[in-house]
Formats: sequence, structure tokens, C-alpha cells
Amino acid sequence: MSCAPARPSQPTRARPAVRWLLTALAVTLAVRLVTLGAYPLMDTSEARYGEIARVMRETGNWVTPQETAGIAFWAKPPLYAWLSAGSTYLFGVDEFALRLPSLLCGFGVLWLCYLWSAALARRGTGGEGDAPLLSCLILATTVLFFIGYGAVMTDPSLGLCTAWMMVAFQRAVIDGSRRAIWRYGIFAAAGLAMLAKGPVAFLYVAFPVAIWIGLAWRPRLRTTWQALPWAGGSVLFVALAVPWYLWAEARTPGFLNYFLIGEHLMRYLHPGWSGDRYGTAHSEPIGTIWAYLAGALGLWSIALLALLRPARGWAARARAYLKDDGRLFAVLGIVAPLLVFTFARNLIWTYVLPALTPLAVLLGLALGQRSAQPGAWRRAVVALAWASVAVVCLGAMVWAPVRAAGSSFAGPVAVWQQRAQSKPGALLYWGRRTPASLRFYSRGVAEPVPDLAARLGNVKPGSSLYVAIGPEQLPALRQLVSGQPQPLAHELDVAVLNQVKHAAIVEIARR
Repeated sequence: MSCAPARPSQPTRARPAVRWLLTALAVTLAVRLVTLGAYPLMDTSEARYGEIARVMRETGNWVTPQETAGIAFWAKPPLYAWLSAGSTYLFGVDEFALRLPSLLCGFGVLWLCYLWSAALARRGTGGEGDAPLLSCLILATTVLFFIGYGAVMTDPSLGLCTAWMMVAFQRAVIDGSRRAIWRYGIFAAAGLAMLAKGPVAFLYVAFPVAIWIGLAWRPRLRTTWQALPWAGGSVLFVALAVPWYLWAEARTPGFLNYFLIGEHLMRYLHPGWSGDRYGTAHSEPIGTIWAYLAGALGLWSIALLALLRPARGWAARARAYLKDDGRLFAVLGIVAPLLVFTFARNLIWTYVLPALTPLAVLLGLALGQRSAQPGAWRRAVVALAWASVAVVCLGAMVWAPVRAAGSSFAGPVAVWQQRAQSKPGALLYWGRRTPASLRFYSRGVAEPVPDLAARLGNVKPGSSLYVAIGPEQLPALRQLVSGQPQPLAHELDVAVLNQVKHAAIVEIARR
């Protein structure tokens, strides 16, 4: 009799689990969607990529990304700009339109995460359970996924392509699926990845695949060769990837050398690489990538540490776990690229993003298994999930607007635009390189002026000009104005029009 009620109680327990997982996931994604346009583009990277998309639309040049009209941007391929610029035709040139393609890429990654987790769950237990939904929730509430897949960057499209490639390999090679979306999809995703961020995509997928094959090379090489349509797939890859590279080199000779050699080899081999044309090269301590991984996971790093803690029989369980080809490939998808980045010093935390998908898959499977029955693990997983939802959602609603307002010229430019309606005047930037957010929000009219003194002498009586600066430049600006020849110095008034933490616009008017 004691077993009689156990059978009908299984679906009863499963339904609440599914409900809370779906609710938590829906809340997370809804908050991300409604906050996309709630704060300005942040300097430097996000505003730069947003400005490149705006210039692409304005100039009609869809081949060569440009930071400013006429100046090629060689650091990244154009897929992100195509998506963001295309979105502006539907929603206008604003933050929501520019960020929306990244979020849609994130939706695609979550769908692939669900399919991957479900495939591994079926291989391991014969059933899916709640693990696929839990994997999706874990991925959606990691700090880097939530931020990255709602920002104007190259990484969201790369993350979607690499996730597609990894899931396609799992489904076509390991599971033996004959569906074209997997067999040909791996080549299509590879071609698009070349347009998203370039050959680095193969570090995240081809390198783990090579190690996976090498561990049992004869049967796995034969299986891989037979499972994939190499001739047709290669043609598809070349057709998607190669034409733009050739066209871009023809338009701006030197691009291929800078991008393929400089951005991919020199950046990795030489910390503080001096050839970087578009910013300051990073020089981080060796092993920094693992700290980035912990930060990217957010609160889920606690669960990962709990699962990996040394315990009796841990090594034997790990060996048994890795006997499954699918789980082994997912582990390699996490570890192999991060081991390469362990020895790189010129890196940023977004390099972790593609590895989060297989990590969320495996973490969801492990936590789903341990929390299947009521007890401490289930309570801990539910608490950690809702805490992660709260952290990322509050971050989007509170931290991001404050952070963006302080690191963007959006606010000062808005005040300048209102003031310039009644008192027209040129908008200048005191320096050699105009910040990206200043270019974007001024719609490209802000002019960099290293030698401001010469321009001050051209201010006509009764007129104004506006100077964008960092707040720390204000004393030097006042000194520059006071040092002008008499009586000009007495006729120039300097008034702070608007100032935030990292940006300010001042009005210089001549009486």
C-alpha cells in the first residue's frame, strides 16, 4: 500500500517544479526585454559598436564597418553591425533597436541549451525531467549571459554560432541525427561565426572536437567523417564566409593582415600588443580567465564549487561520468578553450561567454538530478535560482542605468541639444579621439579638437561654442580660457552645461 500513492504523485510533484522554473525564466527574460532601452549605450565598447551600426545605416556602406564615416574599423567582422543596423529600420536609431538583436541571439542560445540538455538527459537516464529547463534558467541568470546578450557587442552572435555548432555536433555525430539543421547546420554556423568574430570561433568548437576525437581517434574519426556532409557543408561554409572577407580586403587593403594576424595571433602572443589600432591592449595575470569565469557565473559559481568539491570516490565518479561521449564533449567545450586562455594575458571577460552554454547544460543536469527529490539540494537550488533572478534583474533595473549614466555622454548631449535650439554653436571635443558615446548621441557632429586655443579666438561676440570634456579637464579648460589674449579672456564665459561622473559639456560664450 505504501507504494500505491507514489505513482500518481510523480506528475503532481513535477508540475510545480516546471511552473516555478518557467516563471523564473519568464521573469528574467521579460525584465531583460523591457530594460533594453532603459539606459544609454556605455563607453567604450558598446557605444562604439552602436555607433558603427548607426554609421553603417547612414552611409549605406554594408561592407566595411566604420567608426566614423570614411574610417574603416578592422577589428571585427560586420555581423553584429548588420543585425543592429537592420533593427534600426524597424524600431528607429535608439538603444532598444541596437540591443534587440543581441537578446534575440540569447533566445536562440537558450533554445539550443534546452535541446542539448534534453539530449544528454535522455542519454543518461532515458528521460528529460526538469534538467533542460533548469539548464536554461541557469544560463539566463548568469551575470555575463544577462549582460552580454543584452548589449551591443560582437559576442552575442558569436555565442549563438558556437552554441549551434556544438549542439549540431552533439546531435549529428554523437546522437546520429540525420536532420539537415544539424548535419549542414554545423557548417552554416561556422560560416556565420566567421562573420561574427572570425576564426576564434574554432577555438571554442573545433579544438574541443579535435580533443574528443583524439581520445579515441579511430572510431570517433570514422563516425565524424560519416556523419557530416563534408563536400556540401564545405561549399556552404565557403559561400557564407569567404565573399565578405575578399570584398572587405578589396575595399580596404591591409584588412586581412591586421585582422587575421594582428587580432588573432599578436593579441594572444604579446600582452600589451602595441599594434592595437582601436584601444588599449590588456595585460592581465596568467590564469585570469578562471576568475572571469567565476564572475560570469555569478551566484551559480557556488553550486559549481559544491558539485566539484573533493569527496570520497570523486575520481571514480568523474571517470564514469566522462565515459558518456556527449558529456565528455560538453566538458571539453568548457575546459579546452579556457585552458588556452589561461596562458593569454591580453583578454577580457566576454571571452568566457561561449563556454557558459555547455557549462549551464552540465550544471543543470547535475543539479536537476540532485534536486529531483525533496531535501536540502532542492531547497538550495530553488533558493539559488531565485537569488540569481533577483541579482540580474535588479542589476538591469538599478545598477545598469546608474553605471551607464555615469559612463556615457548621453545626458550631457541631451542638455546640449536642448540648449543649442536657442543658442546654436559647434560641439567640440577637447582631445584627439572623440568618445564613442559622444559620437553616437550627437549623431556624429561632435568634432575632436586637440588645439582648442585656436578655436576660442574664432568665437564671435554674442555667440557660443560647446566643449565636451572629462570632468577632470574642467580646471585646465578654465585656465586655457583665462590665458587667452586680452580683452578676449574677459569676454569669454565658461559655464558647465551638464556634468556626470565621466562626462561633461561646457558652454563657452563671448559677450
